[in-house]
Amino acid sequence: MNIDPNLLHAAQRSLQRAVLWHLFDPNVSLIDLGWRILDRQGQAIEPELCVRVHVRQKLRGPDFKAFAVRHPERVFDARRIGFPVDVPQANYKMQLWPITWPSPATVPPASPRDQVFNPLVGGITIFNPLRSLYGTLGGKVADRQTGREMILSNWHVLAGAWSAPPELPIYQPHQINGRRLQEPIARLTRHAVDQHLDAAVAATTSLRPLSNDQLGLGPVTGAKTPELGLQVSKSGRGSEVTSGVITGVGGYRVRYYDGMQQVIRHIIHIAQTPAGGPVSSPGDSGSLWLEADTRRAVGLHFIGSDVPEYALALEMQPVLDALRVDLVV
Repeated sequence: MNIDPNLLHAAQRSLQRAVLWHLFDPNVSLIDLGWRILDRQGQAIEPELCVRVHVRQKLRGPDFKAFAVRHPERVFDARRIGFPVDVPQANYKMQLWPITWPSPATVPPASPRDQVFNPLVGGITIFNPLRSLYGTLGGKVADRQTGREMILSNWHVLAGAWSAPPELPIYQPHQINGRRLQEPIARLTRHAVDQHLDAAVAATTSLRPLSNDQLGLGPVTGAKTPELGLQVSKSGRGSEVTSGVITGVGGYRVRYYDGMQQVIRHIIHIAQTPAGGPVSSPGDSGSLWLEADTRRAVGLHFIGSDVPEYALALEMQPVLDALRVDLVV
């Protein structure tokens, strides 16, 4: 959806003010630009551009009044920020699965995406042996200088720890008939957390070829800048093929990665379509969000919320530039 350039410029200036004043508030889970959210379920959206300060717990009535008296500096004042402000409630969490589950009730259901894929495709299970975690193979990229073929996913999927060694092996899947695989499909190459992006690449081995396809969606056709109102789809290990609509862009979030506080930037906010249904679930970390009509990659999924049903992704072009790779189409 087209936005008046002057309005957008004013909104971006106000976004920076909100980030400066409120990003490190412990109750703030995200700050972005987007449409106003009218209900607690996140399904009623009004196309009014706002600076949105997402909070983990939203206070109302007397509780908010008492809080405002005690902590006036933590109140999100639209007059001070200089633009309309919306305060949605959501607590976003990383979406990957541990291989060692604390109880049978937390074991994810078996998925056909856990089988051996030859060729490898986007949307299937990959396994990190250092952290005993698995997420999703995002897609096929190539090094801009050498042309070397790589898989794209999140840092917390491909590394997950600052102690991750160079060329950490990545497996697909993690075992067959109860026996762990010995040959990796890829090895960790580099990441972009130091550039405020939860993204990484791993160079492929010669074990199996890597396709440009996304399981259940088809091949990626390129990259696209996210837009408010854009219909998108993704293929992931957790919730398989799902759809959503972009309601926020340009987001900032603070999170601890392996004990170190990091600011993550270029965040896209994705909500349910009017049809409802899941947007994302545990295991989807690393998936590619594609424009529904063209299959151009818009974002790299890295975090989500179940109530309300939201997904957060990283804008694709900054991810590619930070990692010095291009999509292979």
